[in-house]
Amino acid sequence: MTRILHVALQEYRRHVFTKRFLMGLLSVPLIVLVMVGLVFLIISMENNTTPLGYVDHSGLLANPLPAPAPEPPGKPAPMLAFADEAAARSALEAGQIQGYYVIPADYLSSGKVELVYVEPVKTAARQQFYDFLTVNLLRDTEPAVAARLLEGGEITVVSADGSRSASDKTWFNSLLPMMAGLAFMIVMFTTGGYLMQAVVEEKENRTMEVIVTSVSPDQFMAGKIIGDLAIGLTQVTLWGLFIVLTVLVGSNYAEFLRGVQVSSQAVLLLGVVMFPSIVMVAALMAAVGATVTEAREGQQVTGIIAMPVWIPYMLMALLIQNPNSPVAVALSLFPLTAPLTMFIRVGMTILPAWQIALSAVIQFASAAAAIWLAGRALRLGMLRYGKRLKWREIFVKS
Repeated sequence: MTRILHVALQEYRRHVFTKRFLMGLLSVPLIVLVMVGLVFLIISMENNTTPLGYVDHSGLLANPLPAPAPEPPGKPAPMLAFADEAAARSALEAGQIQGYYVIPADYLSSGKVELVYVEPVKTAARQQFYDFLTVNLLRDTEPAVAARLLEGGEITVVSADGSRSASDKTWFNSLLPMMAGLAFMIVMFTTGGYLMQAVVEEKENRTMEVIVTSVSPDQFMAGKIIGDLAIGLTQVTLWGLFIVLTVLVGSNYAEFLRGVQVSSQAVLLLGVVMFPSIVMVAALMAAVGATVTEAREGQQVTGIIAMPVWIPYMLMALLIQNPNSPVAVALSLFPLTAPLTMFIRVGMTILPAWQIALSAVIQFASAAAAIWLAGRALRLGMLRYGKRLKWREIFVKS
């Protein structure tokens, strides 16, 4: 066991303290920050604090109540009253206002207003004026009723068995498992890529021949898998802390982040399905590394492993529309498609316990088989300098 840990620690140090790892570690935070920045840029482009004018012929806004403050990061646009349209048009042509509304005398019965502008008025400013009108329409209404009307409606969709519900304020919770699944796929192939590259390099420079004089091929492979798994868990942990911090800070500005919840089934899937899947793929990549003669050749072969893994994303529309279909269940049980399929489904429905249990058993069995395969490939291929090991030899030779 000590030898395995020594190999694992060496593998961990070899990859973690490199520029390549740091760049990969920073990639997700940078992507998130860029996306958040783009959202705020789009919102800021929508924010125009130039005043909006209005000409009121109905008398509704004779002594107006102020418009409610917009949700952050929106900024309020002042509402300016004009005695007539000529004065409002002069202010518009002088650039003092971004546009003006004309409220006709029959507004309370017709509900129609007219907007005059030179450049189109942004949606955020128009919404502020509509809120301004609404506040003054409800000025004589009981405060509690007025406040409820200003909040607007919220449609909640509930499944027939009552196990799931979703609304326009909790839609992000359905996306979280899919995003988590995608993040773990990145970690899975990053970890496997490190392991395959290490095996190929040590086979090419014949370092492996020296190493196996101190440890057995099985111990060597087990240590490498543990080390690379620790690398993946380091990435996931740091990414998770960053995402939690982003949600905590972002909830002060974005309403949809305030109701973020992680289902218990999604957490369970991380341990019983995703964890053994990472081990399985890493071991398969190591087996590939033991059979090829150079890293470029190994990358071509690993495409065969990667293709089935991404099938659930190709069938995402089907899985979302019918998460309990026979196809969805079958993909949840097949080792290479199970992780993404289960994470997509758990965002849409409650997964039956037997499916989670059976998928977990299959994943752990597949991980064990992949480790055995990697160890056997290493034993047969480590002394074949410059020669490729054929896959059928792995199963035929004793």
